Amino acid sequence: MKKLNFLCSELSGTGGTETVLVKVLNHLVNKYDITLTLSNEPEKREWLERLDSKVKVLTFKGNNNLAKLVFISKIFLFSSNTDFISLSPKMILIGNKLRKIFKKKYRIISWFHYSLTDQDMFDTEHTLPYADSHLAISRVIRQQLLDLNIPKENISLIYNPVEEADIIPRPVETPNKDVHLFYAGRVILDGQKNLREMFTGISDMANVYLDVYGTSDEIKECQKFAKQLNASDRVVFHGWTPDLWKKIKVRPTALIMTSKYEGLSMVMLEAIAHGIPVITSRFKGYDDIVQEGINGFSYSLGNIQDLTEAINKIAEANLDAKSVKDSISCYYPEKYFEHLDESLEQFLNYTN
Repeated sequence: MKKLNFLCSELSGTGGTETVLVKVLNHLVNKYDITLTLSNEPEKREWLERLDSKVKVLTFKGNNNLAKLVFISKIFLFSSNTDFISLSPKMILIGNKLRKIFKKKYRIISWFHYSLTDQDMFDTEHTLPYADSHLAISRVIRQQLLDLNIPKENISLIYNPVEEADIIPRPVETPNKDVHLFYAGRVILDGQKNLREMFTGISDMANVYLDVYGTSDEIKECQKFAKQLNASDRVVFHGWTPDLWKKIKVRPTALIMTSKYEGLSMVMLEAIAHGIPVITSRFKGYDDIVQEGINGFSYSLGNIQDLTEAINKIAEANLDAKSVKDSISCYYPEKYFEHLDESLEQFLNYTN
């Protein structure tokens, strides 16, 4: 059985990337010998318990960068009959250099879950081109790869998988017109997630309530800002919630996202799969998911008036939950895994 090693760095254990990894690895383990290599110890490890028992997990423990380099190098040099799928740009570079020096035959595939340009986390220009081929989770990332002069035949647009789910029941009708929004993800006031804009947008809308599911070291700062806006009585911080969809028992009006950039938002897909529409900023690639007036509404990033108008639109539209759910049928497992399998067989020259 051919071996695949998935290489990951800087995973917290609470994000959408981990959700996708569990689904993909549990599917591929029926066809490949699968290893998951983590270059850091995740803060939360519960997601690893959802992996199939046949998936091997290797974790580097410690903070010594030299020791970490040795750990990763040994994996490239001493894993026999193994190809690599890397979520880490640095590991692509390491693997490529070792392959040249030691004349190894393994293949390296990139699979990134963040925008390649609208971030300062890693250097894409000097790392990604060293991969042999690329799995793109959005049209934006595919275009960013093309902009790096990577041949289109070496790129496969696969999106991300999301499970079909039961539609969450709507709340009992009440005389008032309260709007119940929720956000789920890393709680970041001014960075990627841009929650300052979210809080500011709802601050003057007395009938809008917000539940925030997620954690980071910025929670107190976010709570302080909500209080400054006199909105703290309408914003509830729930902290990290390992099983979000069991926590949400009544269908909210919408998920709200004010991100400056995303790769492909898993929480957005999961919300829609449960029949919940979304309000989102128009970050690059948002329209891979959002169909205006069908499963949500968008607004111009940085435009608070536009954001409040989108909230009013979704409150008034009463979008049909089944139509919302059906709008992302291409992301459901049957189609997704068929495309993933074909892409891997092409890139790895794998035959049964």
